[in-house]
Amino acid sequence: MRVRGTKRASAGVLKRLEKNLSNLLDDPRSLLPIISYTARRTRKDPVKRSLAECEKVIARKNDRKWLGKRMSRRRGDTVARALAGSLHAAHDDERSMVAVFNHPIFGSASFVRRGTGKQTTLVSFQNHPHPRQRLLAWEDHARSGWWFFSVEDGIVCTGHEPKPPDGWLEESLADVPFKMTIRDGVHCSKDAAPGRDDCLLFKVGDESVALAESDLSGVTGEESFARSVALRMLPPKLSVFAEVEWGWRPEGWPEDEPLPEAAQEKVDEVIDAWLNLSLMDSGLMPALRKALCLNLDVGCIIGERWWSMDDLSLMLDAMSGSPPEKAAMKLILTAALEEGGLTVRSDGKAEEIDAPVLRLTESSCHANLVALWPDWGDLVLEEIYGIVGEAAADIIERQTKRKQGFGAFLKKMEVERAEHLLTDRFPWGDGELSGLCGRADALVRKARISGVGGTINLARKEGALGWAWVNVHERVESEGWRFESDAKDKGGDWVPALKTLFEASGVLAEGGGSEAYVEAMQALATRTGTSLEDSES
Repeated sequence: MRVRGTKRASAGVLKRLEKNLSNLLDDPRSLLPIISYTARRTRKDPVKRSLAECEKVIARKNDRKWLGKRMSRRRGDTVARALAGSLHAAHDDERSMVAVFNHPIFGSASFVRRGTGKQTTLVSFQNHPHPRQRLLAWEDHARSGWWFFSVEDGIVCTGHEPKPPDGWLEESLADVPFKMTIRDGVHCSKDAAPGRDDCLLFKVGDESVALAESDLSGVTGEESFARSVALRMLPPKLSVFAEVEWGWRPEGWPEDEPLPEAAQEKVDEVIDAWLNLSLMDSGLMPALRKALCLNLDVGCIIGERWWSMDDLSLMLDAMSGSPPEKAAMKLILTAALEEGGLTVRSDGKAEEIDAPVLRLTESSCHANLVALWPDWGDLVLEEIYGIVGEAAADIIERQTKRKQGFGAFLKKMEVERAEHLLTDRFPWGDGELSGLCGRADALVRKARISGVGGTINLARKEGALGWAWVNVHERVESEGWRFESDAKDKGGDWVPALKTLFEASGVLAEGGGSEAYVEAMQALATRTGTSLEDSES
């Protein structure tokens, strides 16, 4: 019969178990921890008390009947109980059915279930050659604050102080997920070298390990450097005694300038998370750089590049975007610095902060303007384009919803602004003149704003005025067949006056006065036999 959680042992499993149990029976004391601290009285020292109880079991290791009673006792030391059960199993001739141990951290193993001892403790004694699993018998003591280190010769208990034995780190490196070599007395991963700022330096006592980002990022699955080392000890808390040095700084950061306290604290938090096995190797270096850059409280930073506040223009030059986008960014950033600072996060959210610092995750003007536009769009529209009030609010709302590329959007705004400035220079408002003079004014306005090509369709419908217009712009050959002879006869007399009017509009387009345009319009009215005063009324 097969009980749940058991299996029929293969030949390889049986051979391994028989060897382990035989060694356990021959020399059980060698599997107990070595005490490397000044022990208190056994009665008050739980580790010494367990060892004393184990000594009682070892003294009766060949008394199978006594072992059978001890391994089934519900009271007493749990470590000694599991040791009795394992020694009892060492005397068995039949071990074809074995129990199965599976753990996400300590791996899998087969063991012989005997007595009421804890599964992990039985696994520990029956798989003592395994450098991680041999520690499991002492996990309850580890939870109470005692430190155990797995070394080649067994286990060392250092009491309440975590003091790794000599050579422990070097032995632990055999489990790490990449190849290690020694260079200049430092254990190095494949692409690491001692003294490089972009490498992580992991230190335990006098031993150091240099780790390159390329090696860490290549680690997949559940394994990691920190985990491989930490599981050679209980409790697996490397952050208590291990030291980590990381010398990377963003491009442009002043040489020998220390990190701000806030940034260093965040970097330390990331390192502690890694040492405590809550951050995988592949995410360590990116998390460190992000923590540093997003917590600098001085200067301007984009991604992983830094500028001093005096170099704001250089920072803007390094951003990707059109001149209108950069002009808008400069206006916003300058205004933000007057009240403190600004952070634009990777999730597209902008936040005003008290520290005089600019932190931008993205180097694209568009990406930053998308985040800043809802709160700062009114400033851009007013200061650059002269748009305020409800008109500005409508533009801000439309752009926020559409998220149109800001390069195209601001270019359009620039065109509309230029059109607005140009039309404001004309002495009469759009549609203010009526009759033939009004139609001539409309043709001139459109030609100056959109180009002459956009006016030809309108001219085709204007009869004599249209014929005069195509003559002014030398489009007779292509457009002449569209006009009647009467229109040609009448419009031919208006060509000089209309040409003078168009040339006068060029003075307006260049920022000149409107006197010449008014005179030219009056001359056109006279030539065409219309009254300018009637048009105005």
